[in-house]
Amino acid sequence: MATGRVGDVRIVAEDVDWPEPEGGSIPLRRVTVLAEDVRLRSLPTPAAKPARVELQIAVSADVLRERVAKVRPGIVAAPAGSGLLQIHWAKRPLWGHLTLRPQVADDAVVLVPQTLHIGQRRLRPPRRFQPIVLPLPELPPGIKLTKVEPREDELVLHTVAEEWPDRLSRIPLPDLLSWLTTAAVTLTLPKLGARS
Repeated sequence: MATGRVGDVRIVAEDVDWPEPEGGSIPLRRVTVLAEDVRLRSLPTPAAKPARVELQIAVSADVLRERVAKVRPGIVAAPAGSGLLQIHWAKRPLWGHLTLRPQVADDAVVLVPQTLHIGQRRLRPPRRFQPIVLPLPELPPGIKLTKVEPREDELVLHTVAEEWPDRLSRIPLPDLLSWLTTAAVTLTLPKLGARS
């Protein structure tokens, strides 16, 4: 296989279960891998080397609600658009809500209070209300969280790979590229098997 350049490669996987160290898994709506400026090398072994790799991990609003309720019982959270989240008290949802801005910490997402909404009034958040800290699920080595983006009904975690592994899978790269080419040209999925 000749040395060459593929350009940008985008891979999307939907309905993914992300394993947790203590057992169980987190249901993910979507994992998107964007490899930029991918270069192919044939010697000494076939390899694909991207210049940069970004991952976007999308979780549903239900997962967000569950995570917030675990650290702050009685609080209901939801994405609010415009890069914000909103929470309200489960017992008194009509009393108003508090908007929060997600920030990235080393091993957590920190939800920082922004504005308290009561009826038509907008107030500063109460000082006694501390930011909500959501521990991150264990990310693969070399993956760093860079941004958290609330959308209408989901939360998207943006990550970047600091280092890309040399070996992507047990399937040899020529077989994988041949499979992708066949799938793109014929719009069918051929059988993909690993060599011994």
